[in-house]
Amino acid sequence: MADEPGGERPSFAEENAIRNASESLTSYDAAADTFTAIFGQPVPAATVFDEERGVLVRVEPQSNAVVGFTIPNFKAWYAERYPDGGEFELDLPSIWGADAPDSGADD
Repeated sequence: MADEPGGERPSFAEENAIRNASESLTSYDAAADTFTAIFGQPVPAATVFDEERGVLVRVEPQSNAVVGFTIPNFKAWYAERYPDGGEFELDLPSIWGADAPDSGADD
């Protein structure tokens, strides 16, 4: 990768985030009021409920890599967290921790 202006290069984490964002598939199902994002190519994954964020997180079981998420009842979720509108952000870890809550639900 070519040097950035000022001799600084993006960090691996920044490059990974940019790649994930560019390879993400997002969709909103209006009938089910569900927003879904998949990072990279779809892979088999376990689904865990992240109570703190109110989302279902898709985790690849071998590596614990977060490979996507689903927000059920999206309109209510969005209205609660973004009452003034605008784009939403969801800060998920790239690896789901061993101490994270587990719903036991698998896909």
